[in-house]
Amino acid sequence: MICELYSINNFFKIEDVYYVQVPGTKGSFGILKKHIPIISSLEPGVIRIVRNDGAELFFAIPTGGVVRFENDVISVVSEEITQTY
Repeated sequence: MICELYSINNFFKIEDVYYVQVPGTKGSFGILKKHIPIISSLEPGVIRIVRNDGAELFFAIPTGGVVRFENDVISVVSEEITQTY
């Protein structure tokens, strides 16, 4: 699975992703490979990405945003995205 994070000033592309947790408007939720297609709004918070090798990455989205998942590609769009860990 691939995770792409887009903001005005940054672009991150993480490959070999196992799991992504995002701060949804109705609560945090996770996405695994082969998840049904989804589009959802995001609250300000932290995105957690777990790669297949077990490494974890964290990205802050202080203004919220939108997530889209289709064909094993997760796309997050936010005004600001900062890698925190």
